[in-house]
Amino acid sequence: MTEQLVDLRRAYTGENLSQAAPAVKHVLHDLPEDRRHRVAAALDTRTGDRVDSRRAGSGAGDPSDVRGLFLPDARTDDQRTLECVVLQSATDASAHLQLKPPASMLRPAHVFRSVEPGDGLRVHLAEHALGPLLYEALPRQEDRWVAGVAGLRVERHPRSVELRLLDLDASVVLSGVDDEAWEVGMTYVRTLMRGRDLHGPLIDGPLSDAEREHLAEHPRPTGLGSAVLRRYHLFSRVPWLRSLPQADRWWLEWPESIGVASVADRLLHPVFGVPNAVETPSAAGGLGLTTGWYDLYLREVDPPDPAKEDALGAFEWPEGVTGWWEPPTRPVG
Repeated sequence: MTEQLVDLRRAYTGENLSQAAPAVKHVLHDLPEDRRHRVAAALDTRTGDRVDSRRAGSGAGDPSDVRGLFLPDARTDDQRTLECVVLQSATDASAHLQLKPPASMLRPAHVFRSVEPGDGLRVHLAEHALGPLLYEALPRQEDRWVAGVAGLRVERHPRSVELRLLDLDASVVLSGVDDEAWEVGMTYVRTLMRGRDLHGPLIDGPLSDAEREHLAEHPRPTGLGSAVLRRYHLFSRVPWLRSLPQADRWWLEWPESIGVASVADRLLHPVFGVPNAVETPSAAGGLGLTTGWYDLYLREVDPPDPAKEDALGAFEWPEGVTGWWEPPTRPVG
């Protein structure tokens, strides 16, 4: 059972064995015998190829109550909110990764390589992802509006970067970001800002008046975005993932490939699924999940055309489209 739980957790988080195995074993070590039986029963709960979580309730003896033991969700509303804004920034940043020369709509464009869920969250970034993530996340004062995530601040450590929201008690750590990686990421940010004629300074220090006004008009998203971030590796085989949050409701979409039903089954898994989630109708197509408080809707869109990849990769993007832009080495036109 231990090996099965470790393998399952890794499928959700992308962790390596040395990260996932201790986390699973720690939970099992302190788990009472009756709870172990519930875990075993939940792992065996199937209806054909579909997870039998659609019948899951909260009655006595229901094995679905072991959700959250081996893949914990955010413990507080503060932590949930921070992880939601990190997911939104990351999915927005995936569009930048698609334009990394040579541009491609088929090459994987994900900010995260793996996540380590606990009371806080530690994430491991994909190659080239830091700059696009910083561009989307760092708050900037642009005339009368605030770009990025209002109230987000960065604390740098020797081998990592910690993201916090000034008014909340929460933390997300970007692992493996040393001084050299930070400078490469900020070079991307500065190049793209210069190309887009954006000159507003990055906001630091206490929460600014402009940020307060922005938050009053545009509250941060919450809800199941945090649960998706902690299970992000489920989407590693699709070229990209887009998110659209509206308050505490989320829409996720990706190019047709792994199947909406397959993802829904994994998000409803009796052990590693989202606690208290059940399937719900979706008026906009695809499938929906709800916890009774929060909703999440999943859908696939038309996949990119492989025949257009060569032309896309050869196209010379004008300045301001991508932070990887460089002055042309020959006359344009």
